[in-house]
Amino acid sequence: MSRVTRFARCVFVPRYHVENLPAGSVVYDVSSYAEPPHCELSPMWVHGGVPVPGAPGETSDTVEGVWQGLKVIRGQTAPRYFRGPGAKRGGKPSGHRFGTRLLGVVEARRLIYVPTYEWVIENRTSPEQIRAFIDAAFAGVTQHFHDVGDNGDPNDATQPLAQAAVLVRYLNRKCAERAAAG
Repeated sequence: MSRVTRFARCVFVPRYHVENLPAGSVVYDVSSYAEPPHCELSPMWVHGGVPVPGAPGETSDTVEGVWQGLKVIRGQTAPRYFRGPGAKRGGKPSGHRFGTRLLGVVEARRLIYVPTYEWVIENRTSPEQIRAFIDAAFAGVTQHFHDVGDNGDPNDATQPLAQAAVLVRYLNRKCAERAAAG
């Protein structure tokens, strides 16, 4: 007979909906405006040594640096964004460079942004912080995560993807893996 382990879900909530959550809800701001240690989950946070997908041997200081540095604007990437704190890059992008390929935004999220952000979670953020989120879920606590973005759908190319949604998918996947391991 298999044992079923239940856990509460981690939930992405757009920032403008935080005030509509039930009283007593556990809410985490994981934007660059958050208090430590949660601000360290922001793609703007300088972690250093972040591998740049599609560019073997290249590293960035931030997830945002990877995203902006590989963005192609007027035919050019901007590797200077790999250094220093995360910053937005102006201009209309034609895609993101992944090796020799030019990717559209949805494919770039799948091949560049999500793997880079998850690499940082696994290799640069506090394992205790991630474990605490997962332990709380197993204790039955539904946790709501938000940042400055409102788009939780990586397939919606009309607006930037909220990294809190990527974090939530990662946490829920780790909870499911822990539950399956029994």
